Amino acid sequence: MTKFLQAGLCAALLSSMAAATPLSSGQHQLLQGFLMRSCVKRTPASDGVGQPGNEQVQRYCQCASEKLAGTFSEEEVMGVVTGQIKKDDPRGKQRLKEASAACGQYLEQH
Repeated sequence: MTKFLQAGLCAALLSSMAAATPLSSGQHQLLQGFLMRSCVKRTPASDGVGQPGNEQVQRYCQCASEKLAGTFSEEEVMGVVTGQIKKDDPRGKQRLKEASAACGQYLEQH
């Protein structure tokens, strides 16, 4: 499950910064929407055995993108956009693991 989230949200890997300005509600919604679309696009769905169905992927990506978007600051978003914060930053990977752990139950087969 972590692999799905990492692939779906790899563009969002960020490090934490000391003096962080929270995203406005509108900025948060834009970022969450971007993360959601990226996650859905990259997380495989199937009606067959062994992979989550489309509804499960939608719920998982909604949860994970919301949790991940809530960890961003304005400075971090700008850091990623300008290339000052790299996608493979280990602190960003930790955020993905935490979001995946919090939302992984949505990908479990029932």
